[in-house]
Amino acid sequence: MKTEKHYTGDKIISSGKYGNAFMFAQDQQVQKRRIRRLQWFFIVILILGYVTATLGQSQVTTQTFSTTSEFDPTIKDAVKLGDLPEIIDTVKRIQNIRYGIVSKPLMTKYDVVPIDAAKMKNEPLSKLYHALLKVGLGTYTTPYGEFWINSLRTRDVAYGIHFKHLSSSSHLKDVGYSGFSDNEGEIFGKKFYKKHTLTGELNYKRNVVHFYGYDTSENKLTRDYTRQRYQLFEPVIKVQSHYTDSSKINHSIRFGYHNLTDLYSVSENNVKLNTLFNTFINKERLFVAFDADYYSHKLPNDTFNDVILKLNPYFEAHGKKWTVDIGVGAALDMFSNQSAAKFYFYPQLNAQYDVYESIIIPYAGINGGLQKNSLRSLSSENPFLSPYINYKNSNTKINVFGGLKGNLSSKTSYDAKSSYSIVDSMHFFVVDYTENGTLDNQYKVLYDNTELFNVNGQVKYQLKEKINLVVKGNYYMYKTRNLTRAYHKPEYDLTFSAVYNLKSKIIIKGDVFIIGKQFALTKTSDNFVYKTEPKLMKGVVDANLGVEYRYSKMLSFFVNFNNIANSRYYRWEKYPSQRFNLMAGLTFIPF
Repeated sequence: MKTEKHYTGDKIISSGKYGNAFMFAQDQQVQKRRIRRLQWFFIVILILGYVTATLGQSQVTTQTFSTTSEFDPTIKDAVKLGDLPEIIDTVKRIQNIRYGIVSKPLMTKYDVVPIDAAKMKNEPLSKLYHALLKVGLGTYTTPYGEFWINSLRTRDVAYGIHFKHLSSSSHLKDVGYSGFSDNEGEIFGKKFYKKHTLTGELNYKRNVVHFYGYDTSENKLTRDYTRQRYQLFEPVIKVQSHYTDSSKINHSIRFGYHNLTDLYSVSENNVKLNTLFNTFINKERLFVAFDADYYSHKLPNDTFNDVILKLNPYFEAHGKKWTVDIGVGAALDMFSNQSAAKFYFYPQLNAQYDVYESIIIPYAGINGGLQKNSLRSLSSENPFLSPYINYKNSNTKINVFGGLKGNLSSKTSYDAKSSYSIVDSMHFFVVDYTENGTLDNQYKVLYDNTELFNVNGQVKYQLKEKINLVVKGNYYMYKTRNLTRAYHKPEYDLTFSAVYNLKSKIIIKGDVFIIGKQFALTKTSDNFVYKTEPKLMKGVVDANLGVEYRYSKMLSFFVNFNNIANSRYYRWEKYPSQRFNLMAGLTFIPF
């Protein structure tokens, strides 16, 4: 065992006999107390001895002694040193030293072995084909054909051709011949430049319908007598820029023309220019839209023109969670059947804010606009129009809206909105009951100032490419100023659409369309006195189902079932729809 020695005074104390430091400290305190006691003891003995000696000398008598000596003390003179002190510097001064490096190359014998560049393995591009042919045949003698020809992948150009035909020779019960024919052709091309894209289109449409909404028990007419044909010819050219520099002005310029004619000496020519310019000013983006429309309307007994100019500048700003665009719209309407040109101004404000991670995004805004009611827009909505059309443009003086949208998950999104609009000259379709007419199977257009309250919503669910579900609907509330009812404007509409993809082998599609009740203006008689009054029409439910089987990449087969409920419903008064019908066909890639 190792022994540590501690020195205290003249004693050496060994720490080996103590168990720990605490016991050692206690022993040290005891030793110090013993030393103090001994010191006090000697002090007391000395004091007692001094007192005793003093008391003992108090009785001694005084005696005097004298001596003589021959010693004479002397002091020697000091010897002084005359040397002055010197400071001797022991540091040696070193002269300036110059350093130099002599470079001598060292030749290595290491050979660098080149390393092959890493290669990224991407998914191979799917093979493209030049053409696609789709043909089918359905009940009511309904042939169908569609054909596409497209270019393959290129960096400079893209082009293609598309043709479609769908017709029917149906003859429905208690009404006239209801056959129709829809034909369309399209030639398009794109040229890609470094900063621009040039697009050209040539569209052609030919749609044939028959005014079959009459009572065959009273009238026997040939097909040609009720035949109507709309023929559209439309070339379009468009230039769009792709500047990445924010200081430049990006632009989109579209110039188009269309000619639309029918079999009753009605025609419409339209020259249209649409432009949009945008650039950045600081952090905000400025948009300026300018549109110019020239319409030439020709009726069997009249001709008139219409020029519409629109200007819409607005700013767009956004932050991390919000987006706002604010501006103003202006329109000039120079209709030749008006007494003077009309100017319109509209506010524009749209704002939205992301409350929580794109799940809840409220938005609101206010806007307006001028809508052209042309032969093309009206006949696309209702093809059973009278040749004697009354044209007016609808002016939405103000439209206030607000809603909520967002993503409930990575697969589900929603959008719900309500709006209130004030519209001057909103269009409505009613049967043209003329004094000399007996068929009453053509529609005319009425206009009235209207207030519209609308609520619409949409929910979408998509699971990759396997399942796609969409549910959307609208509720409408019309308040007309002069008309008794908002004719042929349904109260609501609902759409349910679903697509199921089973391993890209079997594709199932389903749709359900629901249209609510609506009013029509009908003619009644009382003792051969005829008058018109509103008539409530039933709602419409139309369910469709389609199945496609893909035999290979080049060949597939399909079958479509339409109006599965086999109901005879009316979208337009006097014009019933076809009942249950189906179509089967195939899709083939020829080359």
